[in-house]
Amino acid sequence: MHSLNGKKILYIGPKFFGYENIIKSTLEEKFEAFVDFYDDRPSNDLWTKIFIRLKLKTLIKQKIDAYYTSIFNAIKEISYDYIFIVSPEALASKELTTLKELQNNATFILYMWDSFDNKKSFNTIHFFDRVVTFDNHDAQKYHLHFHPLFYIETYAKIPSKELFYDLCFIATAHSDRYLVAKKVQKELDQFTLKMFSFLYLNTKLMYWGRRLFLKKYHYGPIVDFSFEPMSQAEIISVISKSKAILDINHPSQVGLTMRTFEALGANKKLITTNTNIKQYDFYNANNITIIDRTNPHIDMRFFDSPYEPLDKEVYEKYSLYNWINTVFDCQSNK
Repeated sequence: MHSLNGKKILYIGPKFFGYENIIKSTLEEKFEAFVDFYDDRPSNDLWTKIFIRLKLKTLIKQKIDAYYTSIFNAIKEISYDYIFIVSPEALASKELTTLKELQNNATFILYMWDSFDNKKSFNTIHFFDRVVTFDNHDAQKYHLHFHPLFYIETYAKIPSKELFYDLCFIATAHSDRYLVAKKVQKELDQFTLKMFSFLYLNTKLMYWGRRLFLKKYHYGPIVDFSFEPMSQAEIISVISKSKAILDINHPSQVGLTMRTFEALGANKKLITTNTNIKQYDFYNANNITIIDRTNPHIDMRFFDSPYEPLDKEVYEKYSLYNWINTVFDCQSNK
């Protein structure tokens, strides 16, 4: 095992609700590394995201080329120890080839917090010296290192407050999440239990496009959605006042979501559609209940018992601190 003390890291990944800033600051403050971060995408506007996610990058090829050319010009005089890539979308073989030429002495690390079926990034794995995935099925299928996601320290420090909500659900409105959440809401209403629900979409254009032309989303009225994301402080405030957290994983994924680990760190009960959670060492039927996404029945006795704290070692295992240790196969200096 080695130290990251004084090492230079080029970190390229998505901007994801501020997590990129937290990862960067943790590497700098707790591991004493020097980190330069660049967004994987040239822009986070709606059309750029749509073209990238629909595999239509050729339509914005010039934009992507210009963006990565600017990055390569900025780093060409810097010799990095690590090139750290997280779940790339815009970054592809062409850019990685150039990056390899510019940083031929660096260790290339890839972390996937999405499944390969969703990202189609498997054809770039050969560029990396170390590949870690949050998906245990992908790890077995492709013979990769497996390590789940993490919670940040803020969740472990959530103060005890008077509970106002029985269940909270805060998520991006992808796949069938809206439909499942509405079914869960109906279940709770029968027992006069209170649920906080927040579903985020990038724009109203996305809402209308999906509602009118993509019926699989089953979207209801526009007032059920928000077009401004919640801040981490707002999310933490709601979670601190909630007895349990609802997690609805993407139907094509078995890897556990970030929300799962936030619930763990915050000592909150979890209701989830992800049956794969039974394979993890923190699974406790008193703390976690699994529901069928097509018929999400909840045994309301789940809300009656208190959360059962787990061993200290379990919490440490899923901290951001340990996630960095594992992904970089290193040890911190503190």
